[in-house]
Amino acid sequence: MSRHHIPTRRVGRNVLILSAASLLFASCSSAAVGLSATGQPSLSLAAPLTTVACTTTGACIAVGASGTANAPTTAGQVRNRKGAWSALNVPPTPVAFFYDAACGANRCLVGGTRGGADLLWSVNTDNGAVTALAGPAGGLVIRNLACPSDTRCTLIDQGAHGLTRFLRTATAGATWSAPRTLSWAANRTTTLDCRAANVCEVATTSTTHHVTLRQTLNGGATWQLVTTPSTWTSIASLHCAVTCVALVSDATGWSVAHQVKATWASTPLSFSATSLSCATASTCFVVGHQPSGSAVMAQWRAGAVHDVVLAYVPTPLNHVACEPAVCVATGVTTVVALRP
Repeated sequence: MSRHHIPTRRVGRNVLILSAASLLFASCSSAAVGLSATGQPSLSLAAPLTTVACTTTGACIAVGASGTANAPTTAGQVRNRKGAWSALNVPPTPVAFFYDAACGANRCLVGGTRGGADLLWSVNTDNGAVTALAGPAGGLVIRNLACPSDTRCTLIDQGAHGLTRFLRTATAGATWSAPRTLSWAANRTTTLDCRAANVCEVATTSTTHHVTLRQTLNGGATWQLVTTPSTWTSIASLHCAVTCVALVSDATGWSVAHQVKATWASTPLSFSATSLSCATASTCFVVGHQPSGSAVMAQWRAGAVHDVVLAYVPTPLNHVACEPAVCVATGVTTVVALRP
């Protein structure tokens, strides 16, 4: 599922084994004693990696685009279930930007924009096949994706006249439902998570830093407000199972917030965060950077934060994706993976 708010060249069969992180647990309490992860260079330096997603079966993809007209402008790579990365043969896509990706069990969708129209790819993580899809008619840019299964996905895109649209597919992106306009999301940054085909949460952040969170139980036909603290100034990432976990900011900085009955509890972070993703309802990872610009990764586990010691990660981490078997984060030229 999607949890984030965001070069084409035929590449050979270079395969890179990514070092997994070591994770130690106390025998009874299962509290994390020490975590570390080693970064590896991306397989193509032609475009910065900006988006990552993982399947429920343990494969992951990472993609990026330079946004220029000079080929190659897009790049992609796939990590198999054994931890080996290989390059994706991505379609020729000049002047492209990617903002989000989401996976089911064996297939992922990647969304963004190209030349003023929705850009949508389908990636088969079993064989590495990448297919350019038409995407919803009339869309200008795909902002958010969520895929509860291989065939059923939801996206938020921008249409003409600044309209924010909510669409669903039951055919793995081959066809899309008629768009539902989210008038309350116009001119706002959106974050999407869907725990099932008809059950989704959408967070919005306005240009004046006003935050709202809404939930639909019927595929977007109706929405209800979820109470959030008035002090929040943004929601950057969202993961909802029985309850929700969110990466939020306020006047004091960034924190991980989780629902406790009718309210929220927050765990402050000591760094500038960019993305959160959860392996389980109580174990999530957050990435970002220190004021010095150095990369940061931390584990949030049942209300406590544990730093992850990073090696060979030269730039800030911009996105993280987790499933129960693996977490993968990206920097512009780096991938880093660990077992949650």
